[in-house]
Amino acid sequence: MRNIIIFGFVLALASCSMPAEEVKGVGFFTPLPEETFITGSDEITEIWTKYLDAHNNGDIEAIKSMSADSIYVLGPDGTEIRTKEEQAGLLEGWFAAANPKWEAYWAMPYESVPGGAEWIVAGHRVTETIEGEEKVTLQMIDAEIKDGKVERFFVYAATPPTREEAAEE
Repeated sequence: MRNIIIFGFVLALASCSMPAEEVKGVGFFTPLPEETFITGSDEITEIWTKYLDAHNNGDIEAIKSMSADSIYVLGPDGTEIRTKEEQAGLLEGWFAAANPKWEAYWAMPYESVPGGAEWIVAGHRVTETIEGEEKVTLQMIDAEIKDGKVERFFVYAATPPTREEAAEE
């Protein structure tokens, strides 16, 4: 029994004196040269998926509840939104005019080290229906999630070639 107690004591002392392993990330961010990145939590992916579901359902109130009060959005055309009320106004008009639908085809949550900011980068196929015609845009969105809310995101967009255009190439 005495040996077990001594072993436990030695083990406790050894674990206290061992330095904690430093988490090292990868990549870089020019404005914060000390920041690198590691894989983030699937909780961030779940938040983003619910956010997209609210968009696909046209649920402005759900979107507002998941957005930070001072959300910042940079659209692909340079449009900036700085509050969730501005965002709601833009979305109401867009939903009525084009009925956009998002289909995520990839996503990667990530976290900054040592800062701890949580982000997700995701690719989406966005289909709009305008005057009976479907238009598809591919979007990549880089979004910061803070305290369970969408704090800010940046949208990059490209229009894929039609099947006819792709066949001509």
